[in-house]
Parts: sequence; structure tokens; C-alpha cells
Amino acid sequence: MEDIKALVDWSTDHGATLHPSVEVYDDPTTGFSFRVKPSSENPLPAWDQVVSLPTRLSLSYLDVIHAASSNPIFPAEFVSQTPPHVIGRFFLAKQYLLGRDSFWWPYIQALPQPADEDSWCLPPFWPTDDAELLEGTNVEVGLEKIRADVRKEHAAAAALLKQHGDEKDKEISMKLYQWAYCIFSSRSFKPSLVLAEEEQTRLPDGIGINDFSVLLPLFDIGNHDMTLDVRWELQQKPHNTCELRVGRSFQPGQQVFNNYSMKTNAELLLGYGFMIPPTEELHNDYTHVRKRTSSPSASEEYYISRRPMAHSSSLLGRYRQELTVELPEGKSIIGTFQHVQPDMVWDIFCTLCQPEERAQIMPSDAATLEEQEVARQRQFFSGDVKQGSQAHAYLEHTMGIIQHKVMQELERLEETEVELVDGQEGDLTRNQRLALEYRRRCRAVLENTLEAMGLEEEAA
Repeated sequence: MEDIKALVDWSTDHGATLHPSVEVYDDPTTGFSFRVKPSSENPLPAWDQVVSLPTRLSLSYLDVIHAASSNPIFPAEFVSQTPPHVIGRFFLAKQYLLGRDSFWWPYIQALPQPADEDSWCLPPFWPTDDAELLEGTNVEVGLEKIRADVRKEHAAAAALLKQHGDEKDKEISMKLYQWAYCIFSSRSFKPSLVLAEEEQTRLPDGIGINDFSVLLPLFDIGNHDMTLDVRWELQQKPHNTCELRVGRSFQPGQQVFNNYSMKTNAELLLGYGFMIPPTEELHNDYTHVRKRTSSPSASEEYYISRRPMAHSSSLLGRYRQELTVELPEGKSIIGTFQHVQPDMVWDIFCTLCQPEERAQIMPSDAATLEEQEVARQRQFFSGDVKQGSQAHAYLEHTMGIIQHKVMQELERLEETEVELVDGQEGDLTRNQRLALEYRRRCRAVLENTLEAMGLEEEAA
């Protein structure tokens, strides 16, 4: 706890504040966390300020840019030829190497340390035997891409620093860069959400405000609760600060959470190293299915859900879907479509059947074109089309495509399945337990979806 005391003291000495009823403690499951002091006589009221941080304490690419003219941190050649998000990671690594000479040392020494790989290593950098357990799952492609990107980034940046940098720059190894990547991945914030407008405008030409991310010491202590309504409020007086406010009351002794935004367990595993366990009230297990084509403004993925998309516990599924289909009383979505994002279903159908043909085979007397399309969606999703008709043929074709995709994903999982012998489970590492649990979650998503399709076929 000395590390945390040093961080809190350093932060508050430089203008940060914690709510009088809030403290930082070491939770056995979540590590350093916020909670309402057990000794507090009152709960923490909803929307009270939990923590306030002057944004000048943030650590990011911006610090490199702002220091460039007076006291350059990296050589100009490196800064001009390296992406801003990579510069931010190298900057964090350099601050670590500076040790107590770094302004941010009280923050850095409270982070998971590079030598303790188990405390920070995300799945892309797991040992080979551990990472292989994620083969066949829908995070496999993401793992490979991250690994390849990080290797390429470090090689290019290290070559520039070898030629132009100082001795500390040349000490930033691949392992230290991986550590910095994981710290930023699991703890950082989008600048557009946590920095004042004047801070967002001081960027070189061609650099967007979200081309990099920022670390917020102390502010980043809050752990993730995706059901929580939170505000990251910016204040400009007496100085630029970012405040965490939470839309729920917490009792003495309870942990106080943040919300990292809506992320599936696949995204949380890759980017943060944990998953949300399923409960009756909430599940977060979704298989990501990549779109064949997508417009620049649209999502690149569809989602298949462990439970029906309309289920109250499918919070993220409903949040992410662009298309909402509301059926009349007495009608329900057919089984094949229940676990699948409606956008995926409708996009497949619209690829098979162009607008003119849709209007012909599923006529509607609604007043506007938009209302006519809504009426067709209701027909299609409920299966309310005439047997033997062209519309029914398209319905079966769409169902077949979805069923084939789900079976394909399940086959990939089964081809890479791992069989544990009796007694072996006790010898598994934390990474291996996490990977096997993720495999079980993936299987549950796919088998539940196929079961819903099978029930529909039995009823037909």
C-alpha cells in the first residue's frame, strides 16, 4: 500500500482530489480500486464527484509534442516519422527507465511493473503454450494482428532511436514496449473525452485528437462496470480538470466503479485481460462476425449472442444494434434470428434481394417507403411469409447462411479443442484458465444459437 499512498499523495499535491468518503484500497480480485470508506457514516451519493484530476498530470504523446521546442524528449526525426500512439508508448517506457527522475514516478511505480509479466501481460503476448489455447476462437485473428503490429512498430521506432536517440532511448526493448502497449491498452482514455478543448487543439498538422490515447494517474483506478451510468466531466476553472461522477449510490465498504464503455468479453479479454461473468441480469458473451463489406461509417462486425438479443440481459447486443425490429403483440422473432444481431439478418437478405424485388414479393400499403420497409422487416423476422413464395425462399436462404456461419465457427472451435486429463486442471496457469473459460463461453454462444435454430426446425 506504500505505492498507492505515494500515488495519492503525489496526485493530491498537484491538485487532484478524492471525495472525502472515498479511498483507494487493494482488492484481492480487482487490485487497486476505489471504495467508500468502511468507516464512512453515509453512502456516496449518486453523481457526487468521486475523483478530480488536473489534466496536466496526464501522460501521453502530448507531453512529447509540448516539450519538443524547449526540452526535446525524443529526436525530431523520431517524432516526425513515428505514429503518435507509438510515441506515447515509447514515452511511457522512457519515463519508466528514468526511475525517480521522472515527474510521473509515483504513478509509474504504482503500475504493474515490467518484470512482473503475469501482472500486465495481455493475451497477444502470452507464452506460446497459453496463447495456443485461444486458437479457433474469434479472438485469434485479433491476437495475430496485434502481435504483428507491435513487432512492426517497435522495429521501425527502435531503428530511428538507434540512429538518432540517446542511451535511454536505445534501452527501450521489445519487452518494455509490450509492457507500455498493455498499460495503455488497459488503462488509457480517448483524449476527446477527457481533455479540455484548448488541449485538444494544440496538435501538429495531420494529427487527429484520437490518433493516440492518454493515461490519467489516479483517475484510472476505477474498475469496469458496464451497467453503470458515468460522466467524465471537464472543468476549466481554476484549472483544466477531469471529474468522475457515477450515477449510483454506493454504501460504506462498497467498491466504486467506472465504466469503460460497451465492450464484449472478446474485447475485454484482448484489451484488458478479464471477462465479465454471466448472471441472470447480465451476460457479455458474443461471437464477433466480420462483415464482408461495410461503409466507412458503419461497424465492421456483427454479433451473435449467448442469449436472445431481445433478452433483458443482452445489454451490449441491444446497445450495438443499428436495426430494431418491433413486432406486433402475439408475434415473435423466429428462432434462427433470435441470437443474431438484426443488422446481420437484414443485410444478408438485402444482399440477396434488391429493393425493387423486395417491394414486389413483399408488398405493403404503408404510406411511406420507410414505413413499407419496416412492415417488410416485421414480416421477415417473424417468418410471416407464404410457404412456397419467393419471399419464403429468400427467408430460407438467409436462415441457411446464418446457420452455416454458426456451424462453421463451432467447427473451428472443435478442431482446436483441448482435452484435459483428470487432475490436470489444478496445474493450469491463470492465463490457461482464462483461455479455457473463454473457449467455454464461445461454445455456449454457438450452441445456444444452434439450439434455437433446432427448436424452430422441430416446430416447422
